[in-house]
Amino acid sequence: MTGDWRDRLRLRVEQFAPVLGEPEANLERMAAAQADAAREGVELVVTPELSLTGYDLRDRTHPLAVPLGERSFAALARGPDLVLGMVELGTDFTAYNSAVHLRGGAVLHRHRKIYLPTYGMFDEGRYFGAGDRARVYDAGGGWRIGLLVCEDLWHPALVYLLALGGAQLVIVQAAAVGRGIPTEAGKDAGAGRFASARAWEQLAGAAAFAYGIYVVVANRVGVEGACVFGGGSLIVAPDGKLLARGDDLAEDRPTADLSLARVAQARRPFSHARDEDPNLVARELARLLEWEA
Repeated sequence: MTGDWRDRLRLRVEQFAPVLGEPEANLERMAAAQADAAREGVELVVTPELSLTGYDLRDRTHPLAVPLGERSFAALARGPDLVLGMVELGTDFTAYNSAVHLRGGAVLHRHRKIYLPTYGMFDEGRYFGAGDRARVYDAGGGWRIGLLVCEDLWHPALVYLLALGGAQLVIVQAAAVGRGIPTEAGKDAGAGRFASARAWEQLAGAAAFAYGIYVVVANRVGVEGACVFGGGSLIVAPDGKLLARGDDLAEDRPTADLSLARVAQARRPFSHARDEDPNLVARELARLLEWEA
């Protein structure tokens, strides 16, 4: 099954609470999830941000950082593809918050988180270096994928770049806290859910609809320090419709069948992606950058 993708792809989000600072325990958990997924015909399992180590590492960030080529993923070699999050040590000895797509235990693609939240309860800029590229990669069977990590999705230019690069599927790992519980029951369709969860749903839906792409948000649950992670993972279709959503605050496994045919169907009545003019954007950006200089 590994890597034998076709037009149709069954994807699962493994929404769980990683054990803080225990990569081997988390690796074992992901291997078990991978085995369960294989039995149910799942071809791609997506786990949350920093799923290998947990999120709130602080001074443990660098001790847990490992060069990508030196970290063994042999435990994940037998099941379907898996996207995990890890602390990657760069050749410059900088730690990066990285999303890694594994196939047969080998690295197919890696994305280093670009936008590091350093405000409120978040202090990522103190411990991590920022990535400097957003690239699309071939995953087989005609599928082209882009990876992002959490805050990256809140910067629309990155989704724009991935869409221009030909992505049909954008995967977003997240460690998003739950914020803003509505107090008025029945006020709207999202009553009783975190306001932050609804914001993620709006972001993912808008990106999916605008570019005719699948958008997957794999958020975690659990508590680390002051962080209460909200869950509510999402699988959104290219027409912006919600295919699956994980429970709030609880471990879950939202699963959906994706197809390139649905991407084509979503793009047929709209020409947003086709009509994008990157040359115009490049000219205007150059003008703005020159003006600011």
